[in-house]
Amino acid sequence: MISNDTPNDHRWLLVLLAVLAAVVFVYPLLLDIPLLDPDEGLHASIAQEMVERGRWIIPSFLGEPFLDKPILYFWAEALSLRIFGFSEAAVRLPGLMFGLLGVLTTAIVGWRMFGRTVGLVAGIFYATMILPVALAQAAAHDVALVPLVNLAVLLFWEADRERREEREERREERTNSLTQSLFSLLSSLFSCYPLAIGVLLGLAVLTKGLVGVALVGTAYGGYLLLTRRLTVAVCVRGAAALGIAAAVASMWYIAVELHNPGYLYYYFVERHLLGFATDTQTHGGEPWWYYLPILLVGGLPWIGYLPVTVRDGFARWRGDEERGEKREERGERRKRIPLPNLFSLFSLPSSLLPPSPFPLLWSWLIGCTLLLSLANSKMVTYIWPVFPAVAILAAIGWARLIDGTLTDGARHMLLLTVVLSCIAGPAVLPVVLLVVQGELDIRFSWPVWLAACAAAATAMVPLLFIVTGRWRAMLTAATLSTAVQFVVVMTFVLPPVAAGFSARDLAGYFNRTGTLPPKLLIAEERIGSLVFYLDDDLRAGLYKDQFQQVHLGEFPSVEPGTVVVVPEQHVDWLARYANLNNLAYESAGRYRLYDAMELSQRLSKTATGR
Repeated sequence: MISNDTPNDHRWLLVLLAVLAAVVFVYPLLLDIPLLDPDEGLHASIAQEMVERGRWIIPSFLGEPFLDKPILYFWAEALSLRIFGFSEAAVRLPGLMFGLLGVLTTAIVGWRMFGRTVGLVAGIFYATMILPVALAQAAAHDVALVPLVNLAVLLFWEADRERREEREERREERTNSLTQSLFSLLSSLFSCYPLAIGVLLGLAVLTKGLVGVALVGTAYGGYLLLTRRLTVAVCVRGAAALGIAAAVASMWYIAVELHNPGYLYYYFVERHLLGFATDTQTHGGEPWWYYLPILLVGGLPWIGYLPVTVRDGFARWRGDEERGEKREERGERRKRIPLPNLFSLFSLPSSLLPPSPFPLLWSWLIGCTLLLSLANSKMVTYIWPVFPAVAILAAIGWARLIDGTLTDGARHMLLLTVVLSCIAGPAVLPVVLLVVQGELDIRFSWPVWLAACAAAATAMVPLLFIVTGRWRAMLTAATLSTAVQFVVVMTFVLPPVAAGFSARDLAGYFNRTGTLPPKLLIAEERIGSLVFYLDDDLRAGLYKDQFQQVHLGEFPSVEPGTVVVVPEQHVDWLARYANLNNLAYESAGRYRLYDAMELSQRLSKTATGR
């Protein structure tokens, strides 16, 4: 292991991780932030309908099956609503808890592979990375995929390591009866690995289809090929795990197919196969480098320390002078690490070899990113399960710095990165506020700006500990700075931003009037949160196609009583197609409600005049 410290030496890391978990995954539940459209509000309404109608097998929206997403996350969300009631906190609780599980499983993977220090630091890093933290607040289904992928990858690696240890023990003590009993016990444990992995992969299929299986297969398969560990036993174990996964997931998929013939073809052929190979799906047509800026920006502030781990690995392979290591020991280490295996450049000391977890982590990061980049259908959330590998690899350099085993060159690189981060850090949050103001037409008050600048200034605090070499204090200051900035964003920035992507005010208008129009045409937005926020009696009377999304200038034929809802930001655009002078409307928060017949006449006259 990297560290031989006593458990008490890691207590500060445990406390720091607990504080960050409370700030990132508990504090948001106390805030009044409306549900975001289109996805968060839509998924909340689907889970709400599952609870109200008692239909827990096939998700539906306004009575129509919703078959674009599997069931696992809907179950978690519906269960939360059933227990805690219909509120934003109940909607977000499953996503935040899955996000917390992502932190804990990342820490467990790092702990099992490299020791306590790396594991705890990796959990801290994952809990403070921009993309995982941001997405967990209004979680997509992918949030549940992260801990499942983490544990599946870890169990594959544990099974491989255990089998190797078993073979070595067997060669050394073939005649020892006690050892034979131990071998039998290990064999029985080995037989449990495919079962556990299969259940995890099956749950992953119930979360996001075959994406989780593909990511785990790419990470572990790349590791096997790079380390030349692909054997018949490994293939049998993988096949057994896939069979169990199919058995776990098939029960729900078959049930949906029986109720909706053609679903399996739609989901696995059109959504998966054609989504990967063609750009015919909703998220198709993005460039091959789509995920690179997402990975670099989403991994801040810790992805910048990956080069430190790489440099430290090269130095260890070359036998460069390391702190506390004698020259003859360096020569012996150099002999033990074979040159042909390029990934051995990042190997641990020989006491842990083989197998080394580094090929697995780099295969996880690079291989999965390449796989997702090759697919034609791309979306920000798809690369989410790759970030635990980033957190663990970045944590290695910091853990070795804390434990005093980081090579000199890597230590200088890490401290230089800290200095650059501290210098640039105070500008990040103010720039974010400026961008938000410019893009969303929001104006923050001077107290918000004051709080943002004060929080951003805490990014300079780690500099105080560099000169004295207090690495633990430096890491603590850096992570608490991210936590403080997160609190400012969640408290002051996100609520007004979320209000611009939610239909809560519109639902409040109809709740006050006590009636809904026979048909509601919603311009340029897919509103799911509207249904969630309606009073029970209004929601109970909803019927198919009562709400319809339309594009400005392309209104369908309308009937008397139909209402058109136009967001304020699209009013100027609507004026291109219709003369809005003296046209009556009602205001509902950020929306205008027009009589569809009157607006349609204005559209017709404008079109004729042109």
